Amino acid sequence: MASELARIIRSVVDGTTVDPEEIRVVLAGDGEAAIALTDLALRVDALRQRSAELRGVMSSTRDLLAIPDADLMLQRIVDRAHELMKVDVTYLSVYEPVRDELYVRAATGTISPRFFGMVVPAGVGVASLAVRTQHPQWVEDYSTHTAVPHDPTIDEVVGEEQLRGLLGAPLVVKGKVLGVLFAATRSPHAFRLDEIALLSAFAAHAALVLHLAQLLRQATDATAEAASRQREAEWAASLHGELTQLVVDGHDSEAVVGALTEALGRDVTLVSDGGVLRSVENDPFADPILRAAAAEAAVSGRSVVIPTGGIELVVSIIAATSRSESMLIARGEHPLTPVERRTVERSALTAALVMLRRNALADAEEWVRGEVATEVLEGSANRVTGLRRAAARGYPVDRSWVMVALPCDPDERPRLLARLRIRTDWLVATAPLGVTVLAPRLTVREAEGTEALATAREVGDFAGPGSGLVVASGRASLEEAAVAAPAVWQTVQLARGLGLNSGVIDAATLAPYSLLFEGDGGRIAAFVDSMLAPVIAWDSTHGSALLDTLAVLFDERWSLASAARTLHVHLNTVKQRMQRLRALLDEDPDRPEARFRLELAVRIERARQVARQASES
Repeated sequence: MASELARIIRSVVDGTTVDPEEIRVVLAGDGEAAIALTDLALRVDALRQRSAELRGVMSSTRDLLAIPDADLMLQRIVDRAHELMKVDVTYLSVYEPVRDELYVRAATGTISPRFFGMVVPAGVGVASLAVRTQHPQWVEDYSTHTAVPHDPTIDEVVGEEQLRGLLGAPLVVKGKVLGVLFAATRSPHAFRLDEIALLSAFAAHAALVLHLAQLLRQATDATAEAASRQREAEWAASLHGELTQLVVDGHDSEAVVGALTEALGRDVTLVSDGGVLRSVENDPFADPILRAAAAEAAVSGRSVVIPTGGIELVVSIIAATSRSESMLIARGEHPLTPVERRTVERSALTAALVMLRRNALADAEEWVRGEVATEVLEGSANRVTGLRRAAARGYPVDRSWVMVALPCDPDERPRLLARLRIRTDWLVATAPLGVTVLAPRLTVREAEGTEALATAREVGDFAGPGSGLVVASGRASLEEAAVAAPAVWQTVQLARGLGLNSGVIDAATLAPYSLLFEGDGGRIAAFVDSMLAPVIAWDSTHGSALLDTLAVLFDERWSLASAARTLHVHLNTVKQRMQRLRALLDEDPDRPEARFRLELAVRIERARQVARQASES
């Protein structure tokens, strides 16, 4: 018995596990001694377990200083907790406060492939309860526990792992929960206080790891941001120097836009008066959102961000000029940074300086061209000087030109002048009734007929909407076109009197009648109405061709038979029409004097119809 007792005592001292039943058998005769020795053995086992736990905690503490990788460190903590807690599964979930969710970041002992991707939503299970209370939470059997809300998906994953007992210790730093460390068993288990304390100790280490990782990430981000700001500052300074050099070297705004396009790595478009100066498919200001943003930028002097669409930023180019210009910055892979936005605004100031110089030169050029146009149109006293100055400036004075008259209201004249003077190959001057344009034709063909009308349409289209009536006359040289100006403007008055207020008209169509009535359109219209109003009204009401019959009769020298052949009708039809005409007309067409006045009215009316058809085509 003594030897058996000595062996048991040596086992207790050496830390070998001793079966309490064996102690009771050896000390069967001394119950108190057996109880004392058994208690001693249990205390030694507890101290040994506590020593192992302390070594595990100390080892984890050393890892905090030796392992820089946060994920590896968290996995080490989970592994040690799993080893010392002697549970089936140990895992750590990181808390995301923005979404109020926990997701598994490290685990040991799991078998389900879905476990590592498990995300616990807000308010579900033991994890959410630990986050909300910031204290350890545990359940002996999660499958039957109803005190906390369950989630079907989470219950499926937990069921795949066959987890029953759950203990969760929150990771708390300065009142903020960073996650929850879990110990779980696959059978119901009542967790002891020492187990809760041990898991809480490892949770504190895990909290420190996450907190340090966050601080390191913040420091890294701050360093990266500072470096990024330094790079942006250097980039902005370099671009500013390049733009300044462009201004010094005398480049135009296109060069500024090109430099900004290259620096930003995205398309930059320069627009003026709603018209695109650089190449884009459509007018961007057709978009009301973009138009409103451009107006806001022009008022504030700052850039305006467009939330959607192909354009991200609009900045107005503000200069002492009536022209409204803007830069449109296309949307890129990433939004513009504040530094890039400020750089775009400074680039707009540089472009404004360039445009000030350009506009000053353009204004001087416009003034000279306007002075030359005025001299050419004023009369023989100044025309020779004007023609000489035009030739010196490169205008083809001896080639074909077209004189174009654009009547307009006085309030509209400044806009029309500014618009037309953009074309440097034209000579533009004011006139009492509107604006006169002398436009060269670069073809050798005679600038009559279709050539004159084509040039007139080009001028009218360039003048823009609302240009109204356009009257043109083609001539063989600049001098002849200038000499024709009074007659063309007289034709304008005549056309207006005849009710022609829009379209493009060749002055030759109405020129013969302009001289007879001194360009008084009202008088000529009244004359035609007094002679032909009943005939025109009859044709309109009955769908007849009395006016056409009159015109053919005059062309055929009042021969009824010839008129019938030309009209492709029977002679009796022409005679019947003549009877109707004699009934409608106030004067007898057989009298020479009356026939002359009637023929004049018919030919004026036919000219008016031709001019109206030309204006509508």
